[in-house]
Amino acid sequence: MKDNKKEEVEKLLDNSKTISESKKKQMKARLDQEKEIDHENRPAGDVYSKVEKKDEKSGVEIPTEEAVEEAKDWVDNANQM
Repeated sequence: MKDNKKEEVEKLLDNSKTISESKKKQMKARLDQEKEIDHENRPAGDVYSKVEKKDEKSGVEIPTEEAVEEAKDWVDNANQM
């Protein structure tokens, strides 16, 4: 999300009367986290379908072991020509 869009969203959150204060706090924390991500070095897309967690600093999704095994099987077997 571009910085100007994030600022617009923050203004909307501040002026919202229908979102609870705890939800506003949660959403603002998420926006702050997004601002910290270095988008220059972030991968273009996520490779795995099943994600265990997301790295807080980079924003990269950490796959489950099952997802890694499925991806390996696909590379080893299904993608052979």
